[in-house]
Amino acid sequence: MAKNNLSEWSKEELLREIKKLKKRKKYGIVWEDKPEKVAELCKEKLPILSMDSSKEIGTDSKQPVNILIEGDNYHALSVLNYTHKGKIDVIYIDPPYNRGNEGFKYNDKIVDDEDPYRHSKWLSFIGKRLTLAKFVLKRNGLMFISVDENEFAQLKLLCDEVFGEKHFVACVTWR
Repeated sequence: MAKNNLSEWSKEELLREIKKLKKRKKYGIVWEDKPEKVAELCKEKLPILSMDSSKEIGTDSKQPVNILIEGDNYHALSVLNYTHKGKIDVIYIDPPYNRGNEGFKYNDKIVDDEDPYRHSKWLSFIGKRLTLAKFVLKRNGLMFISVDENEFAQLKLLCDEVFGEKHFVACVTWR
């Protein structure tokens, strides 16, 4: 039976309810977290990055080394959290735009445009990667994310949550 009047609540019940309310988010987005096969596999077996000398770009040996990592971003960010935590200057990511037509796969199924949970699935997918990315970036590191209007609003709120609203610098739009 629901208690509609405060006089019906015991002190303990009120304190429990206040604790629950304090934990609620005041502003932001809420989505259902979906487990991913790649994230579960990384818990059991850490991926290994290997060098491809055929793609090496010659630079001055006295200058810092730049690394281009090509492959699954979850794998790469997981490894970098062990080897380069807090050392990365710049991250550029180009995640799936979640338009339902470019083959964005989640849990081995293509997320189509009619899926009522497509934004939730995308946020779960990208949120895991942004959280990993946050810890490999230097304190003054930069992150660039390419995305279209389909997920921009959700991405902005997610980035505010992961990195902090005060760290947003700019949105660049082009046609």
